Amino acid sequence: MTAAFSTLLLSGVLLLAAFGGPWLLRHAAPALASAPRLAAAALSAAAMLWIAALLAIGPIVAWMSGGPAWLPASAAEVCARCLSAASPFGDSARSLGLPAILPLALPAVGAVAILVGLLQEFARVRRAQRGIGQSVRREGTPMTLLGHPVRVTRHADARAFSLPRRHGGIVLSRGAIAALSTPELAAVLEHERAHLAQRHHLGLALLNGATRYFRWVPLIRVMRSTVPQVLEIAADQSARQHTGTTALAGALLKLGAPATGAGTTAAIAHAALHAAPHAAGSERIRLLIGAPRPPASMALAAAAGAYAIMLAAAIAAVHWPYLNAVLSGC
Repeated sequence: MTAAFSTLLLSGVLLLAAFGGPWLLRHAAPALASAPRLAAAALSAAAMLWIAALLAIGPIVAWMSGGPAWLPASAAEVCARCLSAASPFGDSARSLGLPAILPLALPAVGAVAILVGLLQEFARVRRAQRGIGQSVRREGTPMTLLGHPVRVTRHADARAFSLPRRHGGIVLSRGAIAALSTPELAAVLEHERAHLAQRHHLGLALLNGATRYFRWVPLIRVMRSTVPQVLEIAADQSARQHTGTTALAGALLKLGAPATGAGTTAAIAHAALHAAPHAAGSERIRLLIGAPRPPASMALAAAAGAYAIMLAAAIAAVHWPYLNAVLSGC
């Protein structure tokens, strides 16, 4: 296999996943929903693997370059020696006449994009959470409901959501408390407690930040929208174990009515995780009503997992020779 063929093969695999991956994930959704916490972790990891594989194209192209001509002579000699030591294709792979520093810079550019995306996302989420948290602390009343510390706001709408504990924790409106029966209220509280205990806010911020500048890729976009859904299902699982399906389903139906009033829409949606049917897709409903899982979904989920493993192997195959060359002094 030549460097050129490797580049074309990896590019083709990434393009196929970028545009065919959303179809695969939609049809594998029932199997993913069966193990939502594992699915959320796997989808987040797969998104990062796709990005890492995209950035690995640069080092492969560098093996076909004509040398780092833009560097000072001494640095260029060292770089060329490292490239030669790392290349599994030998000197014959160098045929593009492209300064190697250009494709080698691609992973660095990608790493900067990921880092900047993380910083921006955490700053944005923190601002939103701090603003809502200050409002909740100003208007809400701290109390304990069924053993859970909560903040209760005066709103007549049925609202329930959670913020990181330093910003307020579980928040309920008086409208929600009035609308829910005791078992339903217990289900909602357990659902929100699961969000906090399983650190769903942090997981989502990491995913959204790391993929911020890659969300134009259809596969990444679908993963960003799927992970919040499976996290809602993960919180549902915890609630069902403690309160049963009937109480949870009843609570979700009552909390599903659109809320109105200040601070209920975009800001909360971005900063908080909340219990509402529209916060998840059809899989949440399918699990609640006990509908059987389509037989093919498990096979498709396994195929998605195999694809992620293949990407990890490709990434290792590209970066390990470089690391090994550097460690051995080129």
